[in-house]
Amino acid sequence: MIKIFHLIFFIFLINCIFSLTPPQPINPIKNPQNGHYYQVFNNKAAYGVQITGPNSTNHCNDFYFNGTKGYLVTFTSEEEWNWGKENNFTTSGMWVSGSDAEKTGTWKYSKGSPEEDDNMYNLYFDKCYSFCIFGSLEPNLIKDEHWLHTSGSVTVPYINNIGPLALMDKYVCEFGGYEEPHIPPSPTTGSNVIVKNLGSFTVDSQLSIRFTNRANSSKTFSCVTLTKIDNSNVQCVIPPGQGKFTVQIKDSKNKINQLPIFWNYELPMIGGVYPNFTKGSVATITGANFGTVASEIVVTLGAPGVSCSSIVIKQQHEVFTCVLSENLTGNKFLPITITVSKNTFVSFKAAIFYNGYYYSGFLAWATFQTSMIDYASNLRIDGQIGHMGSLYDDTLIQFANNTLPVQNGNARWILWQNAQYIGNGNFVYITGPNQGKPCVLKYKSIIGGDAVKATWTKDTRFVIYLDTLELTNMTTASYTGVLTEYGGIPPSFTTINKTNYIDTIGGKVDIGIDNYGTVFSEIKVFFNGSSVPYEKDYINGELDVQIPAGFDGPYEIVVQVGTLTTSPKTQFLKYNQPSINSMNRVPTTGGVVTISGSSFSNILSNTFLTFKTCTSLTILVPFKSYTCVLPVGSGSIPVSLKISNQTTTTTYQYSEPSITYSNNIAQVGGTLSISGNNFGVNSGLIKVYITGGSGNVNVECKNVVIVEDHTKISCFSPPLSPDTYSLEITVDSISSNDPQYQIEYFNSDLYTNQENADLLIVGKDLSDATTLSIILGSVNISSYCSGSQTLIKCTNLPLSVISGTLSITQGDKIYPSIPVTLKPWISSISNQLLDTVETSDVTITGRYFEQPIKVSRDNTTELIVNEDYTIISPEEIILHIYGGFGLNHTVLVENQNQLKSNKVIYSFFKPELLSVIQEEDSVTIIGRNLSKTLSTLIFGSYEPIIKSIDSFKIEFDLTISKSRNGDIYVIVDSQRSNSLSLNIYPILNSIKPIPSSFNSTSKITISGKYLFEEDSNKNLVDLQFQYTFKTPSVNSPNGFFSNCLSIVQGTEYECDIEPGYGQFEIVAVSKSTLISNSLQSEYESPIVLKVLSQVYLNEPIDLLISVLNFKINFTNVVIEDQECTNVSIIDQTTIKCKYQSTIPLPSERKGLNIKVISAELSGENDCLVYSTLYDCELLNNCSGHGDCNKKLPKCICYEGWRGQDCSIDNEKYPPQPEPPIIDDNGSTTFPGSKINYTVAITHLVEMNFNNNPVRFLSLSEIEWTNRTGLSNTSNFYSGNFKKQGDNSTIFELIIHYFSKEGEIEFAGESLYMPENSIKYQATILGWKFSSELNYLVTIFKSKTDSSENYNCEPIDTQSKYLKNQYQVQTFSTSLTGKFASRAIIDERIVQTELIQIDRENNSKIYNFIGASIDDSDQSKFSLRTGVVSPRFNTKTIIDPSFGQLLRPVDDSNDNNCSSNKWKVPVIVVVSVVGGSTIVATASVFYYRKLKNKKSMKRLSVSMNSMKD
Repeated sequence: MIKIFHLIFFIFLINCIFSLTPPQPINPIKNPQNGHYYQVFNNKAAYGVQITGPNSTNHCNDFYFNGTKGYLVTFTSEEEWNWGKENNFTTSGMWVSGSDAEKTGTWKYSKGSPEEDDNMYNLYFDKCYSFCIFGSLEPNLIKDEHWLHTSGSVTVPYINNIGPLALMDKYVCEFGGYEEPHIPPSPTTGSNVIVKNLGSFTVDSQLSIRFTNRANSSKTFSCVTLTKIDNSNVQCVIPPGQGKFTVQIKDSKNKINQLPIFWNYELPMIGGVYPNFTKGSVATITGANFGTVASEIVVTLGAPGVSCSSIVIKQQHEVFTCVLSENLTGNKFLPITITVSKNTFVSFKAAIFYNGYYYSGFLAWATFQTSMIDYASNLRIDGQIGHMGSLYDDTLIQFANNTLPVQNGNARWILWQNAQYIGNGNFVYITGPNQGKPCVLKYKSIIGGDAVKATWTKDTRFVIYLDTLELTNMTTASYTGVLTEYGGIPPSFTTINKTNYIDTIGGKVDIGIDNYGTVFSEIKVFFNGSSVPYEKDYINGELDVQIPAGFDGPYEIVVQVGTLTTSPKTQFLKYNQPSINSMNRVPTTGGVVTISGSSFSNILSNTFLTFKTCTSLTILVPFKSYTCVLPVGSGSIPVSLKISNQTTTTTYQYSEPSITYSNNIAQVGGTLSISGNNFGVNSGLIKVYITGGSGNVNVECKNVVIVEDHTKISCFSPPLSPDTYSLEITVDSISSNDPQYQIEYFNSDLYTNQENADLLIVGKDLSDATTLSIILGSVNISSYCSGSQTLIKCTNLPLSVISGTLSITQGDKIYPSIPVTLKPWISSISNQLLDTVETSDVTITGRYFEQPIKVSRDNTTELIVNEDYTIISPEEIILHIYGGFGLNHTVLVENQNQLKSNKVIYSFFKPELLSVIQEEDSVTIIGRNLSKTLSTLIFGSYEPIIKSIDSFKIEFDLTISKSRNGDIYVIVDSQRSNSLSLNIYPILNSIKPIPSSFNSTSKITISGKYLFEEDSNKNLVDLQFQYTFKTPSVNSPNGFFSNCLSIVQGTEYECDIEPGYGQFEIVAVSKSTLISNSLQSEYESPIVLKVLSQVYLNEPIDLLISVLNFKINFTNVVIEDQECTNVSIIDQTTIKCKYQSTIPLPSERKGLNIKVISAELSGENDCLVYSTLYDCELLNNCSGHGDCNKKLPKCICYEGWRGQDCSIDNEKYPPQPEPPIIDDNGSTTFPGSKINYTVAITHLVEMNFNNNPVRFLSLSEIEWTNRTGLSNTSNFYSGNFKKQGDNSTIFELIIHYFSKEGEIEFAGESLYMPENSIKYQATILGWKFSSELNYLVTIFKSKTDSSENYNCEPIDTQSKYLKNQYQVQTFSTSLTGKFASRAIIDERIVQTELIQIDRENNSKIYNFIGASIDDSDQSKFSLRTGVVSPRFNTKTIIDPSFGQLLRPVDDSNDNNCSSNKWKVPVIVVVSVVGGSTIVATASVFYYRKLKNKKSMKRLSVSMNSMKD
């Protein structure tokens, strides 16, 4: 009960483990070698439980990364394993790909991987195909250990096998490879391989698969004789070779695999070894995949390895010798490490030759039964099958100790023994060539001694410890190793007494055989006593024997290996008996019969054909077909074909009879005239039957007569009721009843009838006409009549005969008179095909055109006498038929008794189409016999509307919704013309958008007409879009767009276009030959954004330009008409070039033109603005105590001097003002004294191209909507002008206070900010200009007192203008306003202009905005300046700054003046509106000492409310 509970709990636990939702891949690591991604998943860490191998396989198969399905990692190359080792993917205890669950010992990659069909390792041959890194004891044969995991140490990892329920913490998943082509490895002898996963390539005859040696790129080869299997797979031939390669696959559209494909020939496999152990001795190694280049083979023996060099290839790919470089004393011969052209394999299980046998050892950890049956007996050394061995003598034991490798952890060699105990200390062999014979086991002691020995039975199984030669018994279920012995057994066929079969043409027969030697063995195959060629297939245990052409059998096959042969009469081959597959049926006239089949002969001497009198027997295709000539005949014929002594039989039949015509017959019966084929020549073999009808009759038509051999017969049919019956003919028992031919019986009452011009008298029991008097009207016609009984026929009646009474008499006997009205009869018409345009004269001839008559066309239209026809005689009429259309028009003649003649037919020439031409949307068809009113035009599956038509031409317009490639024809009055194929040329209209020049693929939309993927019959139309670059050196010269998808049926496609540069042309190509008009397009032209460097006139510079869409190798830069040289790239958006800076900026221009030409496309922008060079005049020319930096401008003071103008001695420098204090309204106040300055932005004025103002906005009425302190020294303000009726303009202002000097950059220009100065940044957005030619002026007003007292005398205030700056000067101080020489206009940098505005300068602006009160106040000095901004779409940004320059003056005399007003603080007020907001103050105060006077200035900043 407890065991059941444990089992239930274990199953529950495993189900829990299996049912856990696996974690998803997160940031897997990319292997740069193959582009695959790898990730270790720790199931234990994620869920607290371990995971099995099968479940880890399923988890990986459920993962996706980057759209790629995952799989348990497959290490397929040494490079991949080494990379995994470096990145911790080979750490011990992780599941990896590999399983032998399907067939123990045959390892393949796990299910779900791209390599799942590929062999990985064959335990029985110790053969690794691509890459293996098993431990020395691995993989073993422990029961159910079918799964692989990593093992070993961090530095020496390897792979082990383990069972399906074993649990590990981790597993490794790999992503990538499913979408890649896959090529299995090939033996070095070359082979046919199947290349899979080619779905992304065009698989055709131009597909190339090229291999390049990874160690030497000059060594290449191609996979040849390529055969297409389907659209994703091909078969091709790998030539002989060796080494590791990368593979390039290229198709007819020049598509090449993007990721590298690593491939190698199969690893070397060691089969048997002829060992030596001393230095200088020669070892011989056999196996496979050794290649042909001795210098590419490296061999080491044992571990640590002893080099075996001086390689000599004895047999290409299979055998080589090497010379030991050292003695193997203290070392083992195994393992053998062999490298062939960088492909390495280590063999621990190689078979070593000793004393006429091969031996190999393996600690398989398998039971006795598994070791003997499943392992040892499945091992092969070349063609030799293994069997469990025994340690039977001392030299073998010594040999085993010298050769078998040291196992991991120095595991002991414990070997099962091929021995069965039979008592008294004696053993016999259990298996092998000595089965049942005495076996002497060499051992030194028995573990457990005699007490254990006493328990031995015949079922006891034994092992010997190789190192101590201790013997012990083990249960059959115990696990240990095995020594396998090869040899001593003669060859034997795997299936005894088997007869193989082959066609007489000969070919390859796969003979299953065991123990057929090694690569050194002399093997002969005898077939029917003669030696025949063969190929050895060691892997499948076969000899592929080439059998010559032959006959009969069975013949014995004997294999001789050295002196040993297979048992006699145990394998045979017999040639197949002949088989007739088909014989063509010839008509009864005879003909050539082709007899096709298999296992025929190639000579006639042993060919015996029994086939009636079929003569001239000829071999058509040897072994496959004959011909002979069969004479006239009918029916079925037995056929016998004997090839040598084997015969086949069949039955041959002539072609069946067929009926093509038979007359109908009156109900009284009569002669049937039958036409057809295959009636033969013997009427006695012909039977004619009339069957069916409403009465289901079956009667014979008697008296068969052959009228014409094979084709015409007659017979006499009996009377039958009027009905429709079936007619059947049997010729020599072969019937014509398929299909059935129908005849009709009709009534036969007495009457007259007319057959063409002949008169028929029909009745019953009529006398012979020669005894009768027959008169019609007044003409005796007796001599023209013949017949009796039921029919008398009167022919070739004279022209005098007309309608009348028919009288028939015979002697006294008078027959009742019969009135006869002769019908007109037309015998011929002179022309049956008439012109469709011109009138045709047509003569009809016949009889009985008795006037008055009417001539009718098509039963309805009466022709008009003397106009449409002319009666020449009762036998001739001429018709005048106008041009017309249609088929089978009829003409008949009707007499006054309304008896109508037979109809004769004429037709107009049918319409004929000669050519069809498409001119864009219009199609013109040239032809003849066309009708304006009766024509119906068919194009494909619809009826186009005809635009114009005459007899020779049709024009119509194509319809996008209906027109498709197809046949075009016209139907004129039911006559259909010939068809012409109209394949519509596609028409292209536009390409949108202009594709990007940058690195990523972009989408373009191609618009046009007739861009269809199907024709009118729904057949696919090959429609492609081809591009041709006008600048091919920049891009691939031409090609086809990829991933084109129809967006709007017939009119729009979206395609991927690769990044590129320059101009290109595209055409649509339909059906490979229909080429549309071409559209010219281009990639995005270079976009010149801005200049990133500060440029000064006549100062050469490495100019940095911000540019988009350029190809640096094909790029030139021109500034105005001067080339900017040495163009180079800084990054994707920046160009550097050498500019001499010699081109002055014209006064009417805002910037020099920079033109970037790249790949024949250009972009330009007037964006090069020179930075202004200033002098230091406003700084007193640095007072003679410093140098002027004209670029800032700034005085660089000499040592000992300071101040903006270098006028202050360091020792006399006054203390600096206190920091500003900012209140909740943004007001900042600094202490000051003596004089006021006010600077304000007062107006925004729009000017037209004639420099006349058109409108303005006043800043005094702005409505502030946002006031934000950005920092302790910066504030932001934003407002609008809705009160002034402007709903679009927004004014933004940033005011920044600089307590210390510094530099700023604005619009690419560096500006110097002195200490205690203020900088504006004003932004105007949304201004609606009334004209494209207008511009904007931002007006600043500066104000102060008109004079200042010095020594009690007033000193007038003055102003001065210099480049983009001005100065208002009083005696003791000055206010300097600097304006950046540039402004930012819609993200462009342009040069600005500072203008003076007063009654004399720019008076139009002055008068337009009006004078202010300050202008009339004599005590005040005011100055207006304006910054000119060109027209902008979005915004303009200007950047003025203001600072004060204080002069140290001696004002001691002012103390005696009567007024003390000079003590009023000196304040710089910076405002947006006239004087209402204090922004900056500067104070000058004086203090006196007894002997020294010092002056001191302080600057303070205040941000107050922006309203009055």
